[in-house]
Parts: sequence; C-alpha cells; structure tokens
Amino acid sequence: MPGDDTASLCLAGTCLGQDDGRAAELFALVLTRHDVRPAWLGLALARLRLGEIAPAAVALATALSRFVVDRGEIAALADGIAQAADAPGWCALGPGGTLLAGPAGRAALTLALDGVPIAARGGKLPRGWQGAKSLEVSRNGQKLLGSPIDILALCRTEGCVWADDEGHDGGLQGWAWHPNNPDANPTLTIRSMPDPGGFVPPGNLSPGNLPDNLTILTITPDDLDGEVSGGAVLARPRRFRIPASALAGLAGRISVTGTDLRHLSGSPLDPGAARRAAEAAALAVAARFPAGARLPGARLPGARLPGAKLAGRVPRRPPVDVVIPVHGGGTVTLDCIESVLATLPRTSRLVVVDDASPDPDLAQALDRLARNQRIHLIRNAENLGFPATANAGLRACAGRDVVLLNSDTLVPPLWRETGGQEAGGQEAGKRKKGWLERLRDAAYAAVDIATVTPLSNDASILSYPGPAGTNPVPSMAETERLDRLADAANGGVAIDIPTAVGFCMYIRRDCLDAVGALREDVFAQGYGEENDFCVRARHLGWRHVAAPGVFVAHRAGQSFGAARAPLLERNLAVLHRLHPGYGASIAQHALADPLANSRRRIDAASWREGRKRGARRSAMILITHFHGGGTERQIRAHCEAARAAGQRPIVLRPARLADGSPGVMLGDGDATDYPNLCFALPAELPALVRLLAEERPAGAQLHHLLGHDYAVLEVIERLGIPYDVHVHDSAAFCPRVGLLGPDRRYCGEPEIAQCEACIADIGRKDGLDIPVAQLRLRSAAILGAARRVVVASQDTATRIRRHFPATNPDIVAHGDDAAIVEPPPPKSRRDANGRRICRVAVIGAIGLEKGYEVLLACARDAAWRDLPLEFVVIGHTIDDARLLATGRAFITGQYRPEEAVALIRAQQASLALVTSIWPETWCFTLTEAWQAGLRAVCFDIGAPAERIRRSGRGLILPLGLPPAAINRHMLTSCGLVQDEVPYKPPLAKMARVRN
Repeated sequence: MPGDDTASLCLAGTCLGQDDGRAAELFALVLTRHDVRPAWLGLALARLRLGEIAPAAVALATALSRFVVDRGEIAALADGIAQAADAPGWCALGPGGTLLAGPAGRAALTLALDGVPIAARGGKLPRGWQGAKSLEVSRNGQKLLGSPIDILALCRTEGCVWADDEGHDGGLQGWAWHPNNPDANPTLTIRSMPDPGGFVPPGNLSPGNLPDNLTILTITPDDLDGEVSGGAVLARPRRFRIPASALAGLAGRISVTGTDLRHLSGSPLDPGAARRAAEAAALAVAARFPAGARLPGARLPGARLPGAKLAGRVPRRPPVDVVIPVHGGGTVTLDCIESVLATLPRTSRLVVVDDASPDPDLAQALDRLARNQRIHLIRNAENLGFPATANAGLRACAGRDVVLLNSDTLVPPLWRETGGQEAGGQEAGKRKKGWLERLRDAAYAAVDIATVTPLSNDASILSYPGPAGTNPVPSMAETERLDRLADAANGGVAIDIPTAVGFCMYIRRDCLDAVGALREDVFAQGYGEENDFCVRARHLGWRHVAAPGVFVAHRAGQSFGAARAPLLERNLAVLHRLHPGYGASIAQHALADPLANSRRRIDAASWREGRKRGARRSAMILITHFHGGGTERQIRAHCEAARAAGQRPIVLRPARLADGSPGVMLGDGDATDYPNLCFALPAELPALVRLLAEERPAGAQLHHLLGHDYAVLEVIERLGIPYDVHVHDSAAFCPRVGLLGPDRRYCGEPEIAQCEACIADIGRKDGLDIPVAQLRLRSAAILGAARRVVVASQDTATRIRRHFPATNPDIVAHGDDAAIVEPPPPKSRRDANGRRICRVAVIGAIGLEKGYEVLLACARDAAWRDLPLEFVVIGHTIDDARLLATGRAFITGQYRPEEAVALIRAQQASLALVTSIWPETWCFTLTEAWQAGLRAVCFDIGAPAERIRRSGRGLILPLGLPPAAINRHMLTSCGLVQDEVPYKPPLAKMARVRN
C-alpha cells in the first residue's frame, strides 16, 4: 500500500528500534503531506536513535511548538533530546492550556504571551490565552525547545458545515476537529450574520470587529463516528447535527466558527433558504390547483419547523366523504363500492368519479347506484387521468374531509358476529368503530396531521405482512380478520411516515385548503401524484401518519395494464426531479422501519389466534434452514405428523434483521405466514422463549443449523425440552456441506488438516468462521446431548459414527421402498425421426454436488460421437445454457414436489440417471424415478447406491467413471450398444457443441 499514508505511518512505527533509518525515511515521507504529531515525535526518536542530535531536536521542537501533548507521552523523549542537544530544556502545552516543561530542577521560566510577560500560576495560563498568537518560554534568556509555542496552530479548527436539506427543515450538519489537538472536542460558535453589505470575510473575525447584538449558540460536538473523505492521516473529526428548532432566533445567514474565530468551510450559510423555497413552491402549486373554497376560520399549521409543536387546539372535525376515481375494473370496482357503502356512516357520502370508463356494464351499474341515491356520481366527458379525476372528487367535497380510495380496494366490514369473545377481548356482536372512523380518529390526534394511511397487503411502505408484491390478495373474510387483528394489536396507534400511500388516503380538509389538490400538469394518467402532494404538505408544516390498527385490502395493478411499469418509472423520475430529497427520505424510513413492531404485534395476535383455532394440546419445535430440497420435504412431513398427534408444529428458520444482525423467524409449517415474528438473537431470546412457552412444547427436532446463530440452541435449553437431531447432509463435519474438494470431486473425508487446506483454497458454505476441529467438537456436543440422532440410511449412519464415535444413530427411512411397484426393465424409445434412442431422465436441481459436470460431460460425449442417447432434466441445473448447447438435452424447468412423478412419466424416458457425486443421505429423486416406473443408474456412493443395491432396481457404477463409459452402460441397459469404433469428431461438429 505505497500510496496509503496511514499504512506508511504504521510501518514507520513498527520499524522503530528495528530499522531506524527506514523509520526516519517513512516518517519524513508522511510529513511531506500531513502535519501530524505522531510523525514528528516518531521522527525525533528515530533521529535520536541514529545519533543525529540536531535533526532530532528540530523534529521535537516542531512537535512541541505546534501540538498539544501529554507529559507522559513525551517527557522521557524530550528530556533525552534536550540533554543530548545541550538545550536549556523543553516546553509545550498540555490539555486545557497547562504549561509543560522539563527537565525538572532547572532555573525558573520566563513567559511572554505575544511579547507581554505573564505568570502561569500552577502551570495554568491566564484567561484568554487562546486569543494570542504565540507563547515564548525561556530560561536564563535562552529559549526552550518548543518555544515559541504556536497558539494559532494549537487552536486551529478544521471542519465543514452545510444545510441539512433533508426535509428542508432548516437545520445544520457537519464536522469539526482540532488537527493539532485531536483529543479535544472542538467548541463551535454559531452567530447570526449581518446583511451582506456588512459581511466580514472569513479569517478576519476578531473580538474587536464582531457585530453587536447577535444571537449566539455554542456547541461542543463529541461524535467521533464516521470518516471524512480526503481527511488527514489519523483525522478524528466530530460529527454534529443541529435541528432547526435549536436555531430559533438565528434568522437569515449564520456563521459557524471555531475557537480560532475562523469560519468552517461552508460558512456563512442560510440553512432556511431551501425550506423557504420549498414553502414558496408549495404555495404556488396550491394556488394553481385549489382543492375547494377555504372554510371560514379554518385552522392551518402554516410554515413551521418539523418537530416543533404547533400552538392551538385540534380543529373541529368536519364530515368525511369517500372519493373513488373509476376507469374500468368491472366487478372489482363494484366490489369496492359495495364494501364502502356497507360501512359508510350516515353523515358521509360516497363520491364516484367516472373517468369516461370504457366498460358499458360498469357505467350502467354506476348510473343505477346514482339513481338510487347510493352514490354521488360525477362523469368526465373524456378520459382525464387519475390526478384530474381525483381532483374533481376533492372539489365536490368542499368543506369536508376526504378519503381518496382506489377502485381496486376492499374495506373491512364494521363488525363480526363470533359468539363469545373476539380476539383482543371484544364482545361478540358488539359494534366497533369502522375503518373510516378509526382513520378519522388518527387524523385528529394532533393539530398538524395531514393524512392517514392504513396497512394493506400491497401498499408500498405500508404493506403487511411482507413487502409489497409478496402477499396474496385477501378475500373479504380475510380482510375482516386482518382488520380485526390489526385493531386488537394496534388500535389507536399512529406512526409518522414520510408520505401517505394513495390506495387509501385520508386527507383533512384544512390541509387540502392549505396545500391544494393533486398536480394535474406533470403526472399524466397517475402514479406519484399523492407523493408530490405529501411532500408539498410537509413543506408547509404538515405531517403524515400510518394507522397500523386499520387494514384495507388492495388488488393492486388493475388500472393501467401493460403500461403500468413504464408509467410508474416515468412518474418516479418526475417526482425525484421535483423533490430531490424524496428518495433519501423513503430509504431512511425503510432502514429505520418504525412499523416493524406494529407488524409484529399483528403477527403475534394472528399466531395466538392460530393456536386457539387449532386447539392443539402441545407443540413440536422444528429448527431448519431456508434452502428447500429434501430437508424441506421432511419438515413438511414432520409438521403433518405433529398435527396428526395433536401438536402444533413450530418451525424456526434463520433470518437477518434490517440492521444485518442475526435472528430467527417463526412459522407453523403451512400456508400461514408470520414474517414479522422475527427475533434478534441473542438480544430477544427471552421474548422468543416466552412466546414459545405459551405453546407448551413437548420437544424439538433439530434438522439444520445452516444460517442460524447458534444462540437458537438456547431456546431448547431454556424451555427445558428434549430434542432429536435429524441428519440431512454432512454439515456436522464438513464446512463445505457437500464433501467436494478443490477438484470438485468427492474428497474422501480426509483428516482435519486436509479439510482446513480445502476451505482455505475454496472457502466454506456453512457461514461459520471457526476451525474444522471446533466445528466437529461443537457438533459432537450437539449430537451427544440429543435424545436421539436420526438418519435415513445405513450409509449415513456409518459416516456419522466414523466422525462421532460416541453417537449411535437410529435409521428411519424417508419412505418404504418395498411398497413401490417394481419398475420394468429399461427399453429404448423412438425419437421424432423414428430412430431408436435411450432417453435418460435426470431429476431435480442439478448443481455441482448433484453431478452437473458429469451430466454435461455425458451429453457432450453423446453429441460428439452421435450416440443414440439424449437427456431430459426434470427440473433445472446451475447452467442450463451450456447443457442445452450440446443439442442432447431438454430441460423442463422447476416443478413442485407433487408434480414430479407425473412430469417424469410425461417424458417417456428409458431410465433415470442419479448423477450425485457426494454421499446423499436419502435421495427423493430416486424415489420419484421408481414411482414413475423407471429403473435408475447411480454411482457407488451414499444412500442411492445402498437403496439400489438392496432393491435391485437399477445399475450401480464406479464413482469417477469416464463419461464415455457411463454412456455405454446406459446404452447397454437399453439394448443399444454397438461395437466400439475409434471416433474423432469433425472440427465443425466440435465447434457447435463446445462451450
């Protein structure tokens, strides 16, 4: 790292006492670019060791005169150099302005501050010494090493300040430090500046020319977190952030200066300029797109500083109307309208704005509803797009609050008859507040709340239970259930969010009158207009909240069809141009995730409801990974077995929290999802144990720890329950899990030293950072404490006993091979040209351990030698393209386990090839091949070979057999082998099939 001065400085320190010449050279090199105390002191010591007394004295004098030092750090070095140089002594300033001098026992010192004699009582300089330029220290008329002390250098403040434009709140942020006194926190002074005509240039401030009667704020930042790009070596800048509320009274331009009265870079500045510009822009838009006549005496927050409480009371609540813009949608739109009409209070209206819908049936249905006075209908003569259509509804509701509701939503019913007690302790049949009343309550919880948005299955930052696009669309019954759970878990809760989400947005009328309607000029057919409205409202002092106690279903993406994605991309670009800080505010909200606890509370309520609904007597805990495969099949089977035994299955899987820390996620092994029941480990282990203890678990099954923090094992210990270990692979003793070495072949399970060399060369897959020996000791402890260790094959049991001699596994097969109908002998098929061929089925997700390279080599050999042989992969591979390029393979793509047997049969294969080159513990694909009526070929390793040898339903080949020999055995099985003829493929054919 020759260009890294920090590395050079560290190397120089290492060389001291080993190679002082090299150390001196490196210290001097660093000093050509950075004026840093350790380099001067290091250079002085290196020169002294080299016997170069005069250069050592110069280096020491520079360090003492320009830096605050600690006596313990420099006394021995300074005494030694002063004596060697025959100097009268040395001097420096210590922390807090304390005068340091030595060697001890010399004559009295004479001090002069800027030429004026002073006295230092107890080593302390007189008050105001920081305003001087230099301090001379002498003894018997001779200057000490380090004199004159450069006070300007000691007090120099370096830093940068800028307006905190995020949200345009008018605050400040920046950094500062004392380069020559890096251990001290800098003191910064913030002052109002005079008008530009009276501006004092940077560097020319002094106590004598500061303007009078200016508001002053003093801060001492101490936050050492973070780095400053381009900073000095060993820089220790202190970050600071000053909210706008702390700058009250400092209007207009302000200055930020250090102890040396010099401006920080970026000062003077006007931190409120961006906020005032944003307010002006927002007011201009409000004037252009009014939302209706302003109510007499309406209370408006007006421009304010975010975080500052507004004076006055929350205004009286006007009536609230629901506005639904409509353009097509058919039954989806009518379902939405009916769900609203079923829940609408007597004082509210439903305003439907038909944007020239092309659906005549829908138009007629809307006309009927209007004739029956169930809705107030507005119809555009031509299609105007969502913003203009919504604005027509907003203006039709002048003087009233509005809920702007998408036509592809379902609002929950008002109550539910349950008989007995509802979740959350509600009496059965008792009327609760409906979704509209609860949104309204949240809107008037504070004077400055502009909008309220509920949770939904597809609602951007307000999606539940998982992120937008991952949740199923709930039915009306499920919508009612989720709303009931949300209300029980989060009723009355309001959480600040950067923007409302437009699928269901409650807007207060006083906000609408102040901010104006949606912009009709830039967002075309729609998307982004509600975000623009919310940012404009925020500039004028309003804020937006989520109501996690309300849930509204959303069947998103109904409006624009194929044009949705490009329109969304186009409008997001417009939104970011209009409001440059918007994207950062959304990203910060996502990172902070203030709704996480609200989502977790709903999941917890749903979890407890599931226990009551299932009426389980106890529970079984299953610990596993997220990687699917045969392990996941067994998890499902064990979950079904637990349910059959009257137990609730509880599946614990690894998770990563928003901050990257490890955690564990709960599930129950069926379609119900609880992604928010995610607990940080080990921090939230007690809360997790309390939740699990409610289920009265009878035991646990440890299937896999891949991805888990090992603190998950404490769950079993704290619950005091027995556990069984189910072995699905070699992760207990192989950090690579699959026992493939650097040559991508079966490693033979060598000694620990060779395992360490393997992972040093090609890495590990278990996510751990411990030696192989420690992994095996840990695994031995886990296996040893288990009630029993369960494996599916004798081969696996043998391997476990080899590595863990104290373990005696129980063999429990994953199925009854004897119950499968005997497959017929392999036979050839005819291809499309009538040629008899051997068609080989390869089943599953084929990676390296599953033998991808064997399969590829066999397909290439078949192509090169034009063999009557072809392969069909029922599943997929790690590199489909290379395999397809051989011209001898077909790939079906991924499938669900229940589809496997029918899909295999549909390929009309001659036989199945199990290409695994590692010792599988069972092999479900072999079972599926037999169930589909195919005999199988495998290599002599692991459970597949054991099962074929026991049943006789196939052929076992030596591991490592060349592809030509593998192909010959398969052709022979189908009766298609011919006399071997030496063959050299034409170059043109090789070019077609090579990678």
